[in-house]
Amino acid sequence: MSKTFLTKLSTEFPGTTAQETAVALLWHHGSDDANVSLSAKQIADEMEEAGFAKQNISRLKQSLEDDKRIVRGSSSNTFRIKLGSREKLTDKYICIAKVKPLERSDSIIPFELVHTTRGYLEKITLQLNVSYDHSLYDCCAVMCRRLIETLIIEAYEQLGRADELRGPDGHFMMLSGLLGVIISDKKVNLGRNAVKGINALKQLGDNSAHNRRFNARKDDIDKITGDVRIAVEELLHLAKLI
Repeated sequence: MSKTFLTKLSTEFPGTTAQETAVALLWHHGSDDANVSLSAKQIADEMEEAGFAKQNISRLKQSLEDDKRIVRGSSSNTFRIKLGSREKLTDKYICIAKVKPLERSDSIIPFELVHTTRGYLEKITLQLNVSYDHSLYDCCAVMCRRLIETLIIEAYEQLGRADELRGPDGHFMMLSGLLGVIISDKKVNLGRNAVKGINALKQLGDNSAHNRRFNARKDDIDKITGDVRIAVEELLHLAKLI
């Protein structure tokens, strides 16, 4: 995928410098998850595999360190695009990207709640909000359910009690099992509205995912939105993500 992107880059933007190519490649890798980061060597290897000249890794690393659009990644040797710089780069490079990124939306869960928490939480939230915007209400219900499942696991991992959420097979339980644990957990003590929202979401999500004669409607989502948002925020706090 990166090779295809770099080939298109060299065709559509001839004369692009090695530094700008590296920036474009970092943008490309961060299209699905803005937290993805690469080292200068990884960038150089991908450029060379795509037919670019052999790169001076030290020089490339220095140029990335000096670029104001770039910040350090998850480790000191990696780089990623600064969140505030992604929009301009998207405007520039979207024409050669394979998939158009989804526009940010706050329809169900305010994106700001999960922003800068975990890349996968951002992605799930973005999908559930955009699916609501496009009247894909079954998709929205299922993604809401997935977000709650993920956050319950995140919370118990933070508490050091994740094993309590595993079934006999060693895998994490489905939402019904997760709910059985967290709702009865006196140490966690979810608020009444959060419990109400999760229970309502479970029923709606079950129907959307498994009932072949059921199609969720806008009113189904609207009825539970407030309580689900409260549940998400409580779980984010329990997981110490906000």
